[in-house]
Amino acid sequence: MDSHGNVTLPKRFREFLCIEGGDILEAEMVDNAIVLKPCMVNKFPEAREELSAAGREKINEALEAYKAGKVKNYENVDDLIKNINT
Repeated sequence: MDSHGNVTLPKRFREFLCIEGGDILEAEMVDNAIVLKPCMVNKFPEAREELSAAGREKINEALEAYKAGKVKNYENVDDLIKNINT
């Protein structure tokens, strides 16, 4: 992990999971480990087809904002909830 908290995954992991730079990974704490999982919307555009047009648009906007670095970071869930409720 670098000084900015970025983690580099080995090439064989990325190839096995069919993930590439810019893809979104879900992070989960399990016991004393961090588990990273590819987000379903990365590789399965057909999953978006099950959503309404408005839902697909929101997901596409969110993905583009994420890829462009236009996201907010929160120290904890409480700060996120406060932001949502304001």
